[in-house]
Amino acid sequence: FSNETTSEPGNNLSQARGFLAAVSTSSYGYFAYGFAPAVSNTVDRLDFSSETCSLPGITLLDARRLLAAVSNESYGYFGGGYVSGPLDTVSRIDFSNETGSVPGNELTQARYGPGAVSSDNYGYFGGGISPAYVATVDRIDFSNETTSAAGNNLTQARAYAANASTSSYGYFGGGIITPPTDYVTTVDRLDFSNEIISAPGTNLTQARA
Repeated sequence: FSNETTSEPGNNLSQARGFLAAVSTSSYGYFAYGFAPAVSNTVDRLDFSSETCSLPGITLLDARRLLAAVSNESYGYFGGGYVSGPLDTVSRIDFSNETGSVPGNELTQARYGPGAVSSDNYGYFGGGISPAYVATVDRIDFSNETTSAAGNNLTQARAYAANASTSSYGYFGGGIITPPTDYVTTVDRLDFSNEIISAPGTNLTQARA
């Protein structure tokens, strides 16, 4: 971040795979699930202090792909995905002891290919395929792990958006609206203070998912 140069730190994941999801604390990043080519529930841990990857032995209960993830400093949550159809399952990694579990609250709608952003108090899963493309945004309350519909949807039904966030806003950028070639440049902004979603007027330079 200091000079915007990119490099390969020299440590790889334990398994080549795609369509996985990731969560992080201030000390570690965790890469979970995916397709390799069988559906996987492997969890790799990246130590930010040494940039080494390892297998911490976390057992997640269900292998899947095409999911999204949110996190705070205590837990990482993986929501949605696909096995033989769309899933509404939410699984959790407890960062304090690196155990995996299913907290028992599911997304309001089964979907795969959603995007996800986190604030200090909530995680949001937006968009996806269910099996039609959807604009729905689900919210997970980190304080009690309940899930609900946030009440405000993305400006456009889409899947496979990428995400970034600050302490104030979460952004859903790009994606696909209908297969196989309708990629979009749209950027939606979620205001964490009031959960209003809007298009700030600045799009990606290239339509992509």
